[in-house]
Amino acid sequence: MNERFAETVVQEATRDDPIVLVQDYHFALLPRMIRDRLPKATIITFWHIPWPNAETFSICPWRNAIIEGLLGSTILGFHTQLHCNNFLEAADRFMESRVDREHMSVTYRGQEVLVRPYPISIEWPPAALANQAPTESCRASVQRRFGLSADVRIAVGIERFDYTKGILDRLKAVDDLLTRHPEWIGRFVFIQAAAPTRSKLGAYSALQEEAETLVNWINAKHETRDFAPIRLVIRHHEPDEVFELFRAADICVVSSLHDGMNLVAKEFVAARDDEQGVLILSTFAGASRELSEALLVNPYDTHGMADALQNALQMPSSEQRNRMRLMRELIRERNVYRWAAQMLLDASHIRQRQRIGSVELQAQRSA
Repeated sequence: MNERFAETVVQEATRDDPIVLVQDYHFALLPRMIRDRLPKATIITFWHIPWPNAETFSICPWRNAIIEGLLGSTILGFHTQLHCNNFLEAADRFMESRVDREHMSVTYRGQEVLVRPYPISIEWPPAALANQAPTESCRASVQRRFGLSADVRIAVGIERFDYTKGILDRLKAVDDLLTRHPEWIGRFVFIQAAAPTRSKLGAYSALQEEAETLVNWINAKHETRDFAPIRLVIRHHEPDEVFELFRAADICVVSSLHDGMNLVAKEFVAARDDEQGVLILSTFAGASRELSEALLVNPYDTHGMADALQNALQMPSSEQRNRMRLMRELIRERNVYRWAAQMLLDASHIRQRQRIGSVELQAQRSA
């Protein structure tokens, strides 16, 4: 499949030195294939998922082929500096290459590959925010839909059913919160919107079944006659529905067990133009490197997650505003357009240096 894409790139290229953007792990072999066909191409590859440390990566049977494929790039991008460091370590351990950690580059087969962090982001302003009602109206709409009274505090989790997202862990944290702080029973609800994904794979369908079983158990443990603390909504949600939930919520929980970035965290912040709401964010999501004003948690620590929920529920409006304002300023500035532009600017600088080097070489030969 990677070969088919490589052939198509060659067919569509109108010059021998095009700029090609390759995205994600599906195309791990593609940069080298393009390089072999178009040696002068400027190839930007971006890896959207975490890159593990070399010890973990060593178990992969295809490790050398994957690294060699990626080393066909001119620039190789990851979300965080940690992932860049892990790739340099893997290249150093498994490939006959020269790794320059000061300049963050790998030289392989005579070609230098720059390894750089490019934290991905979202568009600003988000298109889904354009037609949203005021936050008070969004909250009233969600309250009606779920049969909630006006004094009930709302936390949300929104993602697809994936075992890396930590859905089960946050449900256990809700149970722990209500067990240790029963005063929130009947006054706090957690809405988990989860889109089915890869349901034909056993691990994913089993996760959904386990989540449903766990929700039923927690609700039976803590529900009152007319109130259940967890609402699990298993279906796809359109962007405007997601943003309505974001704007209605007091808290958004992003408890990824492992995530390159996690744009849900940034979308929640972008949705809160009222500068209210609290983001609870896993330290294992790349977004935690940027959104330090969130309440950062270890998703494997059930008590710690429950404590974060308690802190969020008690956080004063002024503190929410201060935290949200700083996060919104960061996302406004470091949006997805800047993400793409920075990669293209770096590619442009490399091409300029190559042209200068070529001119100098020709002059030396002429002399």
